[in-house]
Amino acid sequence: MKISNELKIGVLATVAIVLFIIGYNFLKGTDVFSSTDTFYARYKEVDGLGLSNFVKIKGLNVGRVTDLVLEEGNQGEIIVEFTVDENFKLPKGTVARIISSDLLGTKAINLELSDTTIYYQNGDTLVSALQESLSKSVQAELLPVKQKAENLLSSIDSVLTIIRSIFNEQTTKDIKQSVSSITSTLNHINKSAENVEGLLVQNTTRIDRIFSNIESITLMLKNNEENISAVLSNLNNISDTLAKSNLKQTIASAQDALETTAEILDKIKKGEGTIGMLINDEKLYNNLEQTSLDLDLLLKDLKSHPDSYVHFSIFGNRNKNRDTDSIATQK
Repeated sequence: MKISNELKIGVLATVAIVLFIIGYNFLKGTDVFSSTDTFYARYKEVDGLGLSNFVKIKGLNVGRVTDLVLEEGNQGEIIVEFTVDENFKLPKGTVARIISSDLLGTKAINLELSDTTIYYQNGDTLVSALQESLSKSVQAELLPVKQKAENLLSSIDSVLTIIRSIFNEQTTKDIKQSVSSITSTLNHINKSAENVEGLLVQNTTRIDRIFSNIESITLMLKNNEENISAVLSNLNNISDTLAKSNLKQTIASAQDALETTAEILDKIKKGEGTIGMLINDEKLYNNLEQTSLDLDLLLKDLKSHPDSYVHFSIFGNRNKNRDTDSIATQK
């Protein structure tokens, strides 16, 4: 059977028209081969939402945006038309929120379903909402930081002004001198530390010996702890004995005796009394010395010639004159 050229042209034209209609609807977001319900939402701004952008439920693509119309006389709101697969029923109170679906900022409508059991019908208008864009979020977050930064810079500027007024030429000079003095002091301290270190190094043996002696003394004290305790106990007993004795009265008596002795010595010094006269009267002293000398001579003569002084004679004292002459001669 031979097909005419007119029939071929007609079929090709029909197919082209059908493909054109399908492509056009696809570009508009209309799925020609599936049944959909159409819904509307009103927005003050769509933030870049366009035709054929997806409609999502919990991240699943369930429809597309089919039309955007700027409504006149109603504060310039934008009416967005979108389709949703008829298999998805939208409960009353569902919110159609414009969101960014990826990092590139591609917009989509996210349907936030409510919990009611009453559903929207085809052609109803849903509650609309707009997700805050990333730039606006960042701007909202950075605005307080910006204000704080401005306040901080203002405070820093004030502080710098004050510091500039304080640290004038004279103050700077004084600070330099102070730093120089501190540096010099630190150098002296460093030298002193070096000297001390050198001294310690030079006297390490002596220091070790000192600590060794201290350790020996400590050990000795530890070994003689009982003896030391006994000595301390004896000292304690002596202290108790002195405390119990009438030491105060004894000291008072000794003081009285010393005062009496001082009075006697004072009288002797003044020549009062026999002893005072004996010590202070030179004539009496010379007489006593002469008398002592005569007595000594007498005793020597008595010892040499006892018979001249003591004798017994029945014939009388015939040698009396001789003995007298002998004594006179000795004198």
